[in-house]
Amino acid sequence: MPGKPSAWTDLGGGIRVRQSVAYAMNSVLLLHPEHAIVVDPGVLPSELDDLKRAVEEIRPAQVTLFLTHGHWDHVLGLPWWPKARIVAHDRFGAEVRRGRERTLSEAVRIATEHGETWSAGFEPFVPHEPVSGMRFAKLGPWRVVWRDAFGHCDSQLNLHLPEARTLVAADMLSDLEIPWLNRPPAAYRATLDALIPLAEHGAIETLIPGHGAIARGADAVRARLARDVEYLDALEAGVRDARTRGLTLEQAQEKLRAMKLDVGDAEMMAPVHLENVKLAWEPMTKN
Repeated sequence: MPGKPSAWTDLGGGIRVRQSVAYAMNSVLLLHPEHAIVVDPGVLPSELDDLKRAVEEIRPAQVTLFLTHGHWDHVLGLPWWPKARIVAHDRFGAEVRRGRERTLSEAVRIATEHGETWSAGFEPFVPHEPVSGMRFAKLGPWRVVWRDAFGHCDSQLNLHLPEARTLVAADMLSDLEIPWLNRPPAAYRATLDALIPLAEHGAIETLIPGHGAIARGADAVRARLARDVEYLDALEAGVRDARTRGLTLEQAQEKLRAMKLDVGDAEMMAPVHLENVKLAWEPMTKN
């Protein structure tokens, strides 16, 4: 019988990805003895222990904890790296404070569902280095670019490694999820528009989403971007047509319920899609 697939993917050059059994969430390690960067470690205690062991094996002189955004499943790792320098968006601290109760309750719930115990608690915290806009940095051997990545979360950043031609996309560009909007589509589209030229000119050949499968190869990266753009186009066109026909929001949601969702878990995304219809509807109401 074939063995259980490994949770780890080694992309070479010190870049390792560990996928959680919870929501297929990806934690990324950039490993080098001079400086290790830990991106969105999670989700279960045993998985966080596994990530910590992988970092400790190389005995890095410095560790940076980079958190792509303030949603509960991405902010659990600090107790495993209490002395790490934290980089996150400058809106991150406020978002984590607002979400404190949900973060703790979800951490307990998901651990229990998988036969584990969450004993680390959760207290809000702020980054040592708040980042916004576009920021270039060199952390040991790692040349990184942080960019605002709005559309799913107002505290979201992505991480580009130009030399490795790799993008850590945060909660975007997943094969499992449609664009999961937190505001009208223009914000999400602007994030994609900033990435498309990079992909078209070969600056991104590996794409690591917050959840789901890694896109490997320039064609796969471009296809992932095109799919999300196509969804936004279809969403806005469908809403515009519904308004032209004089439908109510509720009627538009019912009409667009049948829109094809080209992702791995269309059933789970169905309620997200209906909320996206509402978010696309709102700016058209004001025009």
